[in-house]
Parts: sequence; C-alpha cells; structure tokens
Amino acid sequence: MMPEDKTQCRFTDALNALMALRAQAVSRLSQGDTSALQSKLQLDDAIQCLEFCQRHQITASARVIQLPATRTTTPSSEYRIIEDHESDQCEYWTELDLNNHPVRPSPGVLLLDCGLIPEDM
Repeated sequence: MMPEDKTQCRFTDALNALMALRAQAVSRLSQGDTSALQSKLQLDDAIQCLEFCQRHQITASARVIQLPATRTTTPSSEYRIIEDHESDQCEYWTELDLNNHPVRPSPGVLLLDCGLIPEDM
C-alpha cells in the first residue's frame, strides 16, 4: 500500500468549501444579483491560488527568499542560477538552462523552499 501524499490532499477541504461558496455566488448572479460578482471573482482568485499551491506543493511553512537588488548597479549585472558540480572552481560550473534559455532571476523574484528536498542533503 502506497503512503498517502499529505501535500496533495492538504487543501481538498478548503477547495471544496471555496467551490461551494463560488457555486452560491454563481447562482446569485444567475438570479440577477449583481452584488455577487465581486465575491465570485475573489473566490475564483482564491481557488486558483490554492490549486497552484497544491500543484506545486507550496504550504504555509515554505521558506521564502526575495532576491535583493544586485550589489553591482550596472545594467548588465544580474543573478544567475548555477550548478557547481561539487567543485569550488567556477570553470566547472554550469548555468541552469530551461528550454535553451538561461534562468536569470531579477531582483524582487521570490525563491521558495517547499521542504521537498531533505535538509541533510
């Protein structure tokens, strides 16, 4: 028997409650109650946020780092994400590349540690 993935079902009850409230707002809208529109739009956003968090296993205990402004303030200075290949010699390092594009986050970008990687690694 496979162990239950607690992260995948973590938001199920909350999502179900929000979807029920959304259904009520939609029902009120269909009956001509335009005051329910704002509530429906907020519920849509809340549902999408929770679904995003569930999909990426982001919980309230995730550690967040916001990248500060770069220390060098010239336009060509930027952050890069590199893999060091267990070497302190930068000539062996490789830059993270996704879809043939280097990943170069800007100041203000949020980095999330969702605790999916064991801390003793």
